Amino acid sequence: MDFAYGILGQTAVRMHGKMNEQWGQRQTRNILGVLLTRPGQRFSQDALISWLWDDDLPGNPQEALYKAVYRLREALAEADSPTSITRSGDGYLVDLDENLVDVAAFRKLIRKAHDAARSADHETAHGSAASALSLWRDEPLAELRTERASNWREDKVKSMLLPAREILTSQLLALGRPDEAAGWMQELAPEHASRLAFVKLQLQIYYALGQSVQAQAHFLDANRRFNEAADDTAKTLLHAFHDELRDRYENPPAPVVPVRRAAPPTHPLPRDLRGFISRADALETLDEWLRPGSPTRSPAVVLSGPPGIGKTSLAVHWAHRAAGWFPDGAIYLDLHGFGPAPRLEPADVVDQLLQSLSYPVDHVVDTTARAAVLRQQLADRSVLVILDDAENSEHVDRLLHALSECAVIVTSRRRLGALTRRHELAALSLDRLDDRDSLELFVRRLRGRGEREPGAARRIAHLCDGLPLALTLIAESAARRPGLSLSTMLDQLRDPERLLSIGDDGDDQSLRAAFSSSYQMLEPPSQAVFRLFGHHPGAEIHVDTLLSAAGRPAAETRRALETLVALHLIDQPGDTDRYRILSIFHRYAQTLSTQHYDPQPLRRLLSHYCSTADNAHRVAHPHRDRPPRLDPAPDISPTQFETSAAAHRWFLRERTNLTALAALAEHHQLFDYACTLPHLMHDTFVIYGFYDDMTAGLAIAARAARANKDSHAEGSTLNDLGELHLTLSNHNAAEDALSRALELAIDDESPVAKLTININLARLHRLTGRHGEAIALFRSCITHAQRNGDPVREAKAEQYLGETLAELDQYEKALPHYHRALHLRALTGDASGQAATYITLAELHLGQEEFAVAHRHCHLAQAQIAGDLTAGMRLRTVQARLAAAERNDRAALRLSQEAVELAERAHNATGQARALEAFAEILYSRGNREDAVDAWTRAAAFYRGRGRDAKADRVEERLAVARDPHLIPQARDGESDEENTVAMPAPRRSVIRHR
Repeated sequence: MDFAYGILGQTAVRMHGKMNEQWGQRQTRNILGVLLTRPGQRFSQDALISWLWDDDLPGNPQEALYKAVYRLREALAEADSPTSITRSGDGYLVDLDENLVDVAAFRKLIRKAHDAARSADHETAHGSAASALSLWRDEPLAELRTERASNWREDKVKSMLLPAREILTSQLLALGRPDEAAGWMQELAPEHASRLAFVKLQLQIYYALGQSVQAQAHFLDANRRFNEAADDTAKTLLHAFHDELRDRYENPPAPVVPVRRAAPPTHPLPRDLRGFISRADALETLDEWLRPGSPTRSPAVVLSGPPGIGKTSLAVHWAHRAAGWFPDGAIYLDLHGFGPAPRLEPADVVDQLLQSLSYPVDHVVDTTARAAVLRQQLADRSVLVILDDAENSEHVDRLLHALSECAVIVTSRRRLGALTRRHELAALSLDRLDDRDSLELFVRRLRGRGEREPGAARRIAHLCDGLPLALTLIAESAARRPGLSLSTMLDQLRDPERLLSIGDDGDDQSLRAAFSSSYQMLEPPSQAVFRLFGHHPGAEIHVDTLLSAAGRPAAETRRALETLVALHLIDQPGDTDRYRILSIFHRYAQTLSTQHYDPQPLRRLLSHYCSTADNAHRVAHPHRDRPPRLDPAPDISPTQFETSAAAHRWFLRERTNLTALAALAEHHQLFDYACTLPHLMHDTFVIYGFYDDMTAGLAIAARAARANKDSHAEGSTLNDLGELHLTLSNHNAAEDALSRALELAIDDESPVAKLTININLARLHRLTGRHGEAIALFRSCITHAQRNGDPVREAKAEQYLGETLAELDQYEKALPHYHRALHLRALTGDASGQAATYITLAELHLGQEEFAVAHRHCHLAQAQIAGDLTAGMRLRTVQARLAAAERNDRAALRLSQEAVELAERAHNATGQARALEAFAEILYSRGNREDAVDAWTRAAAFYRGRGRDAKADRVEERLAVARDPHLIPQARDGESDEENTVAMPAPRRSVIRHR
C-alpha cells in the first residue's frame, strides 16, 4: 500500500522503506498525528494546544508547541516522503497530499470492497476489506489521550472500523467461510456486537454453522435489548430478518445442477491450495490484466520470482478463482525450465495443447502448421493457459503467437524482459511474504501445533524469510514428527545445512534442490559472484565491493550481477549502487562457499574493506595515527573519498560488516586483517557511540596480534582498549589493559608507545581522583614529548594537564597549558583538536564571567568544527550556558535544544546528559518546571548508565529540589571527574605498530 504516514495506531512515518513508530519524541509524534487528521488544513495554535494537552498545560504551552514543531521539522527530514510543517496565521498545517496518509488508503480499500461486493466478486471484496483492516494497527493516535483526540478516535471507530469489519464478515459468509467470520465477530467489543448490523451477521453465522439453538438464543437476547431501549425500528427489522433467515435454512430450495460447457479432457489445473494466504494485490492485478473486456487487458502475463516464492500456487489459485471467465476451461503445462526433468520444448507444448482440445495431431506433419492450427482452434474458445516454469524468453517466445487468442500466464524464475518488451506483455514480480502472512501460512500448515508454541512458530516463520516453499516444507516436516517440539526444531534449523535439507526425502523437494536448480543454470562467472555473497557476512553489498573483490573484469562482474538479479537470486533494494541477497539465499550461498572452499574470495573481501577503511580513515581522521597499511591483494580497487562526511557515512553504513569481518578474519587465522580492521574503525565508531562494537573489535585485534607474535600491535591495541574502558568508566579494566600495554612498550623499548600509554595512565589517575599523581605524570609526558619532537602527544598532555588544574580551581595555572595545546595543534593542523581546546577555554572564561572572551573562543571553535556532531554538541552546550548567563533566555533555550538534538544524532550518551542538564537549568530558570524535571530525569539516567555516579547524584539532588522547592540541597562532597569541564573528544590514539 503506497502511503508514507500512519495515524491508525501510534503515529508512524515511513523511513528507509519501513513504517517507523519509534521516530522522534512522544510530543513530536503527537503533534504530527494531530496535523495528519486534516492534511493541508490549518490548525490554530489554541486548537493544537487543546488537542495536545487539554487542561493539563505545560508552564508555557506556546513555547512547548514551538519546540515540538521545531523538533518535528528536524525529524521529518529523515522521512522517505518528506513534508513541511508550515506556519499559517497563528497556527500550523502539514503540507501533504492526504493520499499519503493511511486513513486515505483505508478508505480507498473499503470503497473497492463495496464495489466488488455489489458486483458479487466476494473474493476481491474480502481481500480489500482484510487489507484495509491490516492498516488498523492499534487505536488511532494511540499515544494521545486528550478529549479531542478521544472524540476523533471514537468517530473513526464508528465511521471506519465498524463498517470495515461488517463488510469483511459479510463477505466471508458469502464465500462460505462462516468459521472465519465467527473469529472476526469474537474480536468485537460487546457494545459494538450489540448493533443491529452485527446481530444480523451473528445470526447468519450461527445458522451457517448449523447452530440453530445458539441462533435462537442470540435473537431473543437482542430482541430483549432493543425492547428495553424502546427501539421499535430495530425490533421490526430484526424480526423480519430472522424469519427470512430461519425459513431459508430450515426449508432450503432444491439444489440446482449448474450447466457447464465441457472442460478440456487433459492437462487440468492442479488442485487449489486450501487457505491460500495473502497476495491480494497480485490477485487484483491479474484480474485487471486478464479479465475479458478489461481496458487494461494484456495478451499474456509474465509472473516471475525466485524459487519457492509461490509463483505456481498464485497462478493456479487465480485460475480457480477466475474459472467463470473461461467457460472452455483452463490448461496447465509444466515446461520444466529448471530442475532435473527434461525441458518441454515449444513444439511439444503445441502438440499437447492440440491433444487437450481433442484435435488429431497426426493429421498435420509440419510443426509450423500445427501452431497455426492451434491458433485457429483457440479462436472461438475462451481458454486460460498456464505455462509454468519457463527457462527463458526463447523458451516461450514462439508459443505466444499460437496462443494469442486466449489468456496466458507464464511463470519463470527469470524476469523474461526480452519477452515482455517484444510482445508488450504485462509483468508481475512476486515479493516474499511479510512476517504476518508468513506466520499465518506456517500456522495453517502446522494443523494446530502453532497455537501450543506461538513464540517458536513465529521465529521459525521469520527464519523462512517469507518464502512459501520453506514455510510449507518445514510445516510438513513438523507434522510428520509430532513428538519434536517446535523449539527444538528451531534450534536445528539455525544450521543452514539442516534448513536447506528440510523435506529431502528422496523426491528432490528440499530447499537445496529448488535453489540448486537455479544455481546450476548459471555460467561460471555468475556462480562465482553468487558464492562471493556467501563469503560476505552481511546480506547487502556495495557494487564497488563486488567489482573489487570478485577478481574478474568489471564488465564480466556486472553481467553476472545482472544475471543474478534477473533470476531473483539477488536484488537491488532501491540504491543502484548496492545489491542485497535474501537471508535464506545467503545461507545457501554460504554452504556453497564451504563446499567449494577457496580462501581467495574472503582474502579479497578483507583486502578491499581494509584498504577502503584505510582511505576513509585518512580522510575522516587525518591527524589520528593508524596501523601500517597492508599491501592490497592484486587488482583490488578500494573506494576513494572526497570529504570527511562521505568517509564517516561509509564507516557507519558498513559498521556491521566491518565488525563481522574482523571476527571472520580471526576465525580463519588471517591475523593481519583481524588486527588492522578494528583500529581503522575505532575513531568513527567512538564518535558515534558504538562502544560495544569497539570493545569486541579491539579484543579481537589484541588476540590476533598476540597470535601473530606482534608485541607492538598487541601493546597498541591494549592501549586503545584501555582508553575505551576509560571512556566507559570501567576503571579496573582500563588499568589492567594499560598496565599490560606499558609492559610490552618497555620490553620493545618504544618511546612513542610509552608516551602514549603514560598519557592514558595519567588520565586514569585523574578520573579516579588521584590528581597529584595525574599532574606529575602529565608533566613528565610533556617533557618526554618535547625530547621526542612529538607535538601531537605534547598537545594532548598539555590539554589534559590544563583540564586537571581547572578541576582543582587553579584557573590561572591552567590557562598557559591550554594556550600551549592550542599553539601545538595549530602547528600540526589539527582542526578538531583546536576546536576542543577553544571550547574548553570558552567554558573556563564563562566560569570567570569573562563573557566577551568566552564568545570569542566559541566563534573560533565554530570555525574549526567542520561537521563534527560531538564537537558541535559541546559547543552548543557552552553557548547555551553563556546565553543564559547573559540573560538571553530565548537564545539559551534554542542553543540548548540544538545541543540535545546534536547529541542524539551523535549517539553520545554523556553528551546528551550534559546537554539535557543545561537545557533543564534554562527551562527551570524560565519557570517551566515540568519540562525541566523531565530533562533532569533523563540526564541523571544517562549519567548513571555511563557510570558517572557523582554527576548523577548531583543532578538528582537538583531534581529533588525542583520537585519540592522546600528541600535544602545536601553539601557536595567535592568529588569531581574528567567531565566537570566540557568533555574533550576521545583522546588522540597512537597505533604504535611498525614494520
